[in-house]
Amino acid sequence: MAVQASCMELALEGERLCKAGDCRAGVSFFEAAVQVGTEDLKTLSAVYSQLGNAYFYLQEYEKALEFHRHDLTLARTLGDRVGEAKASGNLGNTLKVLGKFDEAIVCCTRHLDISRELADKIGEARALYNLGNVYHAKGKHYGRSFDQDPGDFPDEVNSSLERAVEFYEANLTIVKHLGDRAAQGRACGNLGNTHYLLGNFDLAIMFHEERLAIAREFNDKSAERRACSNLGNAHVFLGEFEIASEYYKRTLQISRELGDRAIEAQACYSLGNTFTLLREYKEAVAYHIRHLEIAQELGDRVGEGRACWSLGNAHTALGNHDVALEYAQKHLEISKEVSHVCGLVLDT
Repeated sequence: MAVQASCMELALEGERLCKAGDCRAGVSFFEAAVQVGTEDLKTLSAVYSQLGNAYFYLQEYEKALEFHRHDLTLARTLGDRVGEAKASGNLGNTLKVLGKFDEAIVCCTRHLDISRELADKIGEARALYNLGNVYHAKGKHYGRSFDQDPGDFPDEVNSSLERAVEFYEANLTIVKHLGDRAAQGRACGNLGNTHYLLGNFDLAIMFHEERLAIAREFNDKSAERRACSNLGNAHVFLGEFEIASEYYKRTLQISRELGDRAIEAQACYSLGNTFTLLREYKEAVAYHIRHLEIAQELGDRVGEGRACWSLGNAHTALGNHDVALEYAQKHLEISKEVSHVCGLVLDT
C-alpha cells in the first residue's frame, strides 16, 4: 500500500510541476513514479499518458511516441475503450509532427471510431479535428516540394487538403452543436487556411472573417493577429490590395502590442509587397526598410535577403538605380549564405 501511495504522490507532483510550466522537472517525477511502480494499471496508464504529453510539450517526439504506445498497450490490456481512444489520439498527433502521416491517420481514425462507438461527441469532435490537422499537414508538407501559388498545387496535394476540409467541416458541425465557440474559432481558422491553399479565396475570407469575430469575442490578440494576416493574404490573391493593406496594418499594430518582433517584421514585409502592388513605392520602401532593420536585429539572414531584394525592386521602380544596385548586391551576398525563400507566409 505504501508503494502505491508513493507512485501516486510522485505522479501528482509531476502533474503539479507540468501545470506550473516546469515540464522538465515534471518528467523526472513521472519517471520516478514509473520506477517505483504500481499494481494499479489504470494509474500506470495515466502516468504513461502524462509522460507522453510532457515529452510532446518538450518537443522530444520520439520519447512522447514511446510513452503513448505504452499507454495504448495498457489501455487495451485493461479493456479501457476511453483510454484507448485517448492514447490513439495522442499517438496520432505525435506521428503527425514526426511527418508519419499515414500512421497518424490510422491512429486518429481509431480515436474517431471508438468515440463514435461510445457516443462521445467531445471525443468525436477532437478526433475529426485531429484528422483534419493530419491531412492539412500532409498537404502542406508535399506542397512544399512544388514552387506553386495557392490553387495551383497538383492533385496529390489538393486531395489531402480536400480531405482536411471534410474533417474540419464535420468538426465544426459538432462544436457548433456543443456551443464551443473557442473550438469553432480554431475550426474556422483551419478551414480558412485550407481553402486558401486550395485557391478558394472567397471561402478562405468567409472562414477567416468568422475566425476574426470569435477571436475578438475572446479578446484573443494572437488569434486576431493571425486572422488579419491570413485575410490580408487572401485579399492579395483576389487583387484587392487596398483591403489587404488594411488587414496587414492591423496585423502590424497587434504584433507591436504583443511585442512580437518576428511577426512585426513579417507584417512590414507583407505591407511593403502590397504597396509595391499598389505602385506606391515610397510607402513600400518605408516598410521594407523597417523589415530590414528588424531582420538585422533578429539575426534573420533570410529576412534580410528578402528585404534587400524587395528594396532593390522598389528603388528600381522609383528610378533610384544606384541604390537599387546596392541592395541587389547585398541580396546576392546573403543569398550565397542562405537558400532564398520567397512568397507569402501562411499563419496557421
